[in-house]
Amino acid sequence: MRLSLRLGLILSIAAILASTLVVTAALTYRHAVHKLDVEMQSTLTAVQRTIEVALQDIQGVPIDAAHVQRLVQTFDGSRHVRVELHDKSGKYLLSSVPAPVESGMPDWFFELLSAKEMTARVDWPNGSNLGQHIVVTADPRNEAGEVWSDVRLHLSTILLFCLLTLAVLSVLLSYALAPLARFLQAFERTGRGEVGEQLPVSGPLEIQSLSNGYNRMTALLAEAQEKNRKLDAQLEAVQEEERASLARDLHDDVGPLLFSIDVDATTIRDLADKKAEPKFSERAAAIQDAVAQVKEQVRSILWQLRPGLILDLGIANALENTLAPLRARHPEVQFTIDAPKRSWRPQIDIALLAIVREAVLNALKHGRPKHVSIRIASPSGDRVEAVIANDGGTLHATSNSGSLGVISMHERTKLLGGVLTIVDSQDKRGVEVRVSIPINGPGGGPAPVAPSTQTLQ
Repeated sequence: MRLSLRLGLILSIAAILASTLVVTAALTYRHAVHKLDVEMQSTLTAVQRTIEVALQDIQGVPIDAAHVQRLVQTFDGSRHVRVELHDKSGKYLLSSVPAPVESGMPDWFFELLSAKEMTARVDWPNGSNLGQHIVVTADPRNEAGEVWSDVRLHLSTILLFCLLTLAVLSVLLSYALAPLARFLQAFERTGRGEVGEQLPVSGPLEIQSLSNGYNRMTALLAEAQEKNRKLDAQLEAVQEEERASLARDLHDDVGPLLFSIDVDATTIRDLADKKAEPKFSERAAAIQDAVAQVKEQVRSILWQLRPGLILDLGIANALENTLAPLRARHPEVQFTIDAPKRSWRPQIDIALLAIVREAVLNALKHGRPKHVSIRIASPSGDRVEAVIANDGGTLHATSNSGSLGVISMHERTKLLGGVLTIVDSQDKRGVEVRVSIPINGPGGGPAPVAPSTQTLQ
């Protein structure tokens, strides 16, 4: 099981404090046993010595029973000892009254100490006619009660200290590790390609060093990303120029030839019809059909090479020309185009046409739309926004991350510094592809509307 750094540190410190508490308890127990033994032995020796001194003082003096009773009762109320008088046969005769045992000590603690009573015998002095002796018994219960109070206070203090230490450490760790959450979020955004974010440089010295390192890294990544974007734009410009050159050659050289062939075939067909030559007329018609097919192929090639040729009359006309073949193949689908009769810079225009074409093809491929609408506008003046909606697709089909078409749409949009999203349509019955591209984004500023040029007839 994986634990957070904060929880791991707290548990480690808690384990250390618990170990310290256990060791302290063991040492306290050892000290308590030793203290109890020493205290009992000391008390027993002191009482025994006191009785011996008292008996020596009265040596040679006639001693009666009352005198002995007063000597024993001298120790009434003693907390640790009990003094008993026995005859020469050991029979109990008289005892002092010890102090009551302190309450509050659990039995398990007394048993844990393994404390036993200690006894000592004091014989009567020579010459006494009583033939008696005194037995001093050291009772460990009161002393064990004092030890219990000391141990409880000691261990309670240590336990309270450990709890307070854990609480303070938890607060300090939460404060110290809070920047790590920001680092985690920042790295996640960086992993998604969102670079350039700068973290605040604050907190402990180590965290400040990490923040500075992350900021330098993201700055370098942003710089590299910008360089790559410029290189991509330059490469795209070079490729576009090459495609434009090839498209111009194809349009200027092949277009007139096809037009001439079509005119000649028409002339031949007219002459054949006048002279009633059906074979020649059929041949001429076949030539015209072949020329029409070649024209269509040339238009398709021109679109692949240079859609900008179609853009000369504005984005609206370009969309009409681009979607014309799809309209012919899908007469059951209603296409609605709402776009201005203008152009932006070629990179934007080409990207919009490619995205619209791919989105429409996706809708026709993955669903059964009855209506496809394309709206392109620039309401703010600094961005071009496009919405391609259909009423027959599903979100999962259109937003398939493995689709090369979808990947291409995202890449085209990202290259221009724009954003592309694929969401459910407003009526929840289809899919909307939304595109927003800055007009003055990567690749240069807006381009003026180009003059119209000759197209294939």
